[in-house]
Amino acid sequence: MTKSSVRVCVRTRPTAQFAHDQLIVKPESRTIEVNLKKNPAMGVVNNMRENYTFKFDGLLHNSSQETVYHECMDEIVQGVIKGYNGTMLAYGQTGAGKTYTMSGGTESYKARGCIPRAIQQVFGEVSARPDQSFTIRMSYLEIYNETLFDLLAPAGVIAEENSELQVIEDSKGGITIKGLTVETANTEEEAMNLFFEGETNRAIAEHQLNSSSSRSHCILTVHVESRSRVESADRVLVSKLNMVDLAGSERVSKTQSTGAILREAMYINKSLSFLEQCVNALADRGREHVPFRQSKLTHVLKDSLGGNCRTTMIANIWGESSQLEETISTLNFATRMMRVKNEAIVNVKMDANLLVKKYEQEIRELKQELAMHDALSDRKDVQYDPYSEEQKYEIAQTIRAYCRGEMEEIQIQSMRQVRELLQQFKHLYNSAVFDANNGRASAAAVEGQQDEGEEGGGEEASKTAGIGQLADRDGFSIGRAPDAAVPETSVKTAELQRSPLKQGATSENQSPKKVVKKAPPGAAKPDKNQAFEEYKATVGSKTHAGLRDNLAALKDKKANQRELALSINKCKKEIDELTVQIQVRRETTVDKQDESSRELVVDEEEFALVRTLKERKQAYRTSFEELKVCKSEVEYLNKLAEQARAKLVLDFESWYKQEYEDEEEVNGVENVDGEVMDDAEKFDRLEVERVMAEDPDSLAYHNAAKNVFRKTGVGARGKSKRVKGEANPQPIV
Repeated sequence: MTKSSVRVCVRTRPTAQFAHDQLIVKPESRTIEVNLKKNPAMGVVNNMRENYTFKFDGLLHNSSQETVYHECMDEIVQGVIKGYNGTMLAYGQTGAGKTYTMSGGTESYKARGCIPRAIQQVFGEVSARPDQSFTIRMSYLEIYNETLFDLLAPAGVIAEENSELQVIEDSKGGITIKGLTVETANTEEEAMNLFFEGETNRAIAEHQLNSSSSRSHCILTVHVESRSRVESADRVLVSKLNMVDLAGSERVSKTQSTGAILREAMYINKSLSFLEQCVNALADRGREHVPFRQSKLTHVLKDSLGGNCRTTMIANIWGESSQLEETISTLNFATRMMRVKNEAIVNVKMDANLLVKKYEQEIRELKQELAMHDALSDRKDVQYDPYSEEQKYEIAQTIRAYCRGEMEEIQIQSMRQVRELLQQFKHLYNSAVFDANNGRASAAAVEGQQDEGEEGGGEEASKTAGIGQLADRDGFSIGRAPDAAVPETSVKTAELQRSPLKQGATSENQSPKKVVKKAPPGAAKPDKNQAFEEYKATVGSKTHAGLRDNLAALKDKKANQRELALSINKCKKEIDELTVQIQVRRETTVDKQDESSRELVVDEEEFALVRTLKERKQAYRTSFEELKVCKSEVEYLNKLAEQARAKLVLDFESWYKQEYEDEEEVNGVENVDGEVMDDAEKFDRLEVERVMAEDPDSLAYHNAAKNVFRKTGVGARGKSKRVKGEANPQPIV
């Protein structure tokens, strides 16, 4: 366990109007001095404080994104890989650069923020540890107007009102969000896709101080599980990395907000005020109660503030003279945050399945040791494994002999034998009681059957003798089948066994091989498009057929996904209509009833509406689960199709070079389907080549940003507006 304070770094927003005379930044000593001028309008007696001095763990003045990341997040990510929880918070007034610090700008790869850099470092650390097996999962949570939203929820699905996300706290103080989507990311590009997808769903708006102001608090969480491939694999390290982009505090007198934006500002300032109260309570050692449950934000961040976590906060300030009041408020909060103590421990859990296997192995080894001990002690008949049916029958016979007086005593060898003896005693006792009550009737029935069999006589009676009759009144026996009762051999089966495969015939497990003749030397080389068509029809027919099947299945699944989304939205609308109808009827019923009668009377029509509402809610939940399964199948089929395309192209290139040794420039470039690429596809290929030449590590970032742009038509920070009742906000182009 490591006990440490929250680490706080201050970053100044670059501006041409920096107040150098009032805001003195000293990066060497990591201190900031603020000198205020007294306002003459306040009169002669003015007790306003003029000078402030603040010292922090880090001071980032006019620093690059790379410097900020290495100063603030590098150690946290390394700790997450080792099993420690980590949190990065960006705090400050609106327009101070919090979102730019966390998410970065989309104008260049170097301008990316701490979140994409942390994702890249996580997968870099994973690839550098081949002796460990890692599982990376991601979730993206938004707190908008004190309501939790899932930024990775399936698009186009309306959220059910009763299915609101809930903050759950376990016995150890850990916080989880019930109902939040957690997606698995196998590669860096998949993780970037999830990050950019969540960014496009964020609620942002424009006001006087910021053209792209975040209207909500967002928390991107990377869940990391690791286990050793060399040592015992039942020990699993579980950690999480929270990257929090808080909405900025606002002064309505400066932002000039009205309407919905004013309402959002009220919720933002209220939640930040509750956050400050929690920090003050944590910094005060005499306080026993910390009001984490006052807001959704503080409840979600409970384990990051004073809990099992390594936390770093970046306080963003705007160093202009007009923003000095907000700057002092931010620096005061950052100073109080430095007094918060966290206790981080390595999170270890045991894999239940591997523990079961381990315990089974230990049981086998202990049994072997017992067997060796019994052999050395001359105890040969000791049984430790469960008794088989034959052994149970022998014990039953032993008990019968003992009860008839044929044996004086039963030799006890083990406790397992004692338990089995008692079980057989119990079974024989129950059988004796049953036979005492029904013995005469059973005997009469058996005699009647025997008489009928004797009257029938002949061969059939002798063939079926003993089948289905009571044997010695000890149990029911199916008897012994006659020796001649052998199933006849099928004629077709015999013919197939006798007839070998003819020359040229193919069995089910043998696929016919299509031979392609190699072009003779000096022959004219065909066009590459024609060669690709020939390859798909001959050598690559199997791969091409698999690609066609994958694409057809993908098309069907996408159609099914659209139908499920429409069905879910229809159910949601019906649920809303039924809820309104029930509410109207109840209000009408209450008005008609006498004031003295407070009991709510439910008539048949209202009961039918309630029952229909319950059915529609059940249909909604069922369809929603089906949609989640369908979405995972679509993603899986997409991957299969991409792999089949890549394999088809690579195999064709290898085949073409082998068939036609001389390289030849072909007019146009073919895509995976053998068609000539258009200008957009050629541009994509040139862009990939340019990125690989400049910085190969940036390819995943560029591909993810390009995929999100193609889906939404806007960048990762495209403007979006939260609409009540929607699962995801609609982008505003």
